[in-house]
Amino acid sequence: MMSQGHYSASIFLNMYSLDTPLQINEDIDRQFLKLHEKLMFMADEALKNAEEDKALDEETKNDILEGERKRIARELHDSVSQQLFAASMMLSAVNQQIEESTEGVVSQLKMVEQTINASQTEMRALLLHLRPVQLDGKSLKQGIEHLLKELTSKIEVNIHYEIERITMPTVMEDHFFRILQELLSNVLRHAKAKVLEVYLTQNNNVIQLRVNDDGVGFDVEKPKSGSYGLQNIKERIEGMGGSVKVVSLPSFGTRIEINVPLIVGE
Repeated sequence: MMSQGHYSASIFLNMYSLDTPLQINEDIDRQFLKLHEKLMFMADEALKNAEEDKALDEETKNDILEGERKRIARELHDSVSQQLFAASMMLSAVNQQIEESTEGVVSQLKMVEQTINASQTEMRALLLHLRPVQLDGKSLKQGIEHLLKELTSKIEVNIHYEIERITMPTVMEDHFFRILQELLSNVLRHAKAKVLEVYLTQNNNVIQLRVNDDGVGFDVEKPKSGSYGLQNIKERIEGMGGSVKVVSLPSFGTRIEINVPLIVGE
């Protein structure tokens, strides 16, 4: 599906193939075809970037990757987001004008609306991943609460959270904030959750971050369960001497628990 990064998904191809001549609206059709081409182009670019020369030193690689992430984020925001918004506005206008329609047309319109909504959620997740918000002088508690409140106003997911005020080194705050953004991005892109819970607590000298969702879940034993992008997170946490526990069941959701020791005196 498109929300999993498959931009050649049948939802596009079937809607605009020779076998399905029924069109919803010429302007909407044109916007969706442009969107499809743009997403395919960006997916191809991402693959090419991943296959670039590996002889570069690590620092140069990181600089190039960061620059590419920012460039793609700008592209997504400035072009694809605008196309989605335009398609959404046109669809809203069409819906207001339709009083009596055949069941097939109504069904097609609902599919278009669902696709736009899914695309907008995917876009927010990608932007969160590619262009992460910075703490900018805020405490970790303030930064997380601001991020969650902003997401609550933009996505159709019920978010419940409890964030304690914890004093920790600035480097650890940055790590926790980036990790949470990565987890939130993964939930938005893959989980299809209706409820999301985020808890940050401290027990003695151990900091615990828990993220729970009621989404589709996955089989943690399968090698490709990395659809949640957890490997990078695990490496970050292990670098701080912590651990990551993942409990997930298909159709029942996912619970991710992160525990990191707080080194007193740092």
